[in-house]
Amino acid sequence: MREQTVRTLVLGKWADYRPVLPRASVRFLPRDEYLDAARDDPNVGAELAVGWFEDFDAEFREPVLADALAQVVTVCPPIMSEVVEGEPPRIQRAYVEGAFLRRLFRLLVDGMGWEADANVRDVMARHYPFHLVAVETLERPTGGGEAPGGLSLA
Repeated sequence: MREQTVRTLVLGKWADYRPVLPRASVRFLPRDEYLDAARDDPNVGAELAVGWFEDFDAEFREPVLADALAQVVTVCPPIMSEVVEGEPPRIQRAYVEGAFLRRLFRLLVDGMGWEADANVRDVMARHYPFHLVAVETLERPTGGGEAPGGLSLA
């Protein structure tokens, strides 16, 4: 999937939620700038602190960050494109939209940290189940295969 297609899909989903988040913004960053921003993200910082990455620049695959306080969602089209490379078009679209919505919804749900993540996952499971399965499946380190709950994209 081309990076411009990623931008188009994200902006399409953003248009649906922009009226309820008038102070929020979406920004797109190239890989190097995005990785710098990711290092400053509290959640990513915690992962770095516990040593989850041997080579952060090569291993980090989370293509969307959300800052609920600043009301900013940051997207990295190059990482999104890499994650969906080789997947069928329907899966690519579901992943791009789902990865964006999963972070955007952090601006809309109650709670912080894991509680916000659980609330977002609940919303996604009820309203965007296919998107959620695509995101959770493609973000597995091994890629593809069986999703949580025994669902399969194959």
